[in-house]
Amino acid sequence: MPAILDPATYDRWLSPEPDPTELLLSYPPQFMVMWPISTRVNSPDNDDPSLLHRSADAFEIWAPLRKEGSA
Repeated sequence: MPAILDPATYDRWLSPEPDPTELLLSYPPQFMVMWPISTRVNSPDNDDPSLLHRSADAFEIWAPLRKEGSA
């Protein structure tokens, strides 16, 4: 998982001061959003904003992981 920093801490993180590890806190999950994206992200030849477009409905991706008979 990449480091997700509060914008207010960017200067501290990027400064030459040693050991900014106190900035590495758990990011609140209620602010995170997940969606499937294209496998085009796997190639450095692809470098455009469309890489972040939703490639499918999340249900379509996770539905095969549900156990038979579960809701």
